[in-house]
Amino acid sequence: MKDLKPLIRLNQREVDQRRRVLVQLQESQEQLVAEREQFEQQVVVERDLAATDLMLAKSYPAFAKRVELMRDHYERRAATLRLEVERAEEAVAEAFRELKKFEQVQEQRDLAAKEARRYRETQMFDEVASIRFSRQQGAAEEAGDAEA
Repeated sequence: MKDLKPLIRLNQREVDQRRRVLVQLQESQEQLVAEREQFEQQVVVERDLAATDLMLAKSYPAFAKRVELMRDHYERRAATLRLEVERAEEAVAEAFRELKKFEQVQEQRDLAAKEARRYRETQMFDEVASIRFSRQQGAAEEAGDAEA
C-alpha cells in the first residue's frame, strides 16, 4: 500500500495557507471597522464645529453629502469583505475535509498493515511452536525407544 504522508503534508500546507488568507481577510475587516469608527468620530466633531461656526454651517450640506458617500463606500467594502471571508471560510473547510479524508485513509492503511504484520508474526510463532513440538515429540520417541 502506498504511503499517503506526502499527500497529507501537502494538504496540511494547503489548509494552513487558506487559514492565513482567512486571517488576513478578518484583519482587514477589523481594520475597516476601526476606520469606520474613526470616520464617524470625525463626522461628530465636524457637526459640532458646524453648529458653533456660521462659515462652517454654510458648507455643512456639502460635507453631509460627502459623509453619505463615504458611508456607502464603507458599506460596500464591508459587504465585499464579508463575502470574501465567507468564501475563505468555505475554502478552509473544504481543504480541511480533504485533509481528513487522506488522514483517515492513511489510518486505515496503517491499521491494515499492523494487522497483517500481527498475522504474519502469529503465523511465524505458530510455525516455530509446531517445529518445536515436533522436535520434542521426536526426542520423546527416541527416549522411549532407548529405554525399551
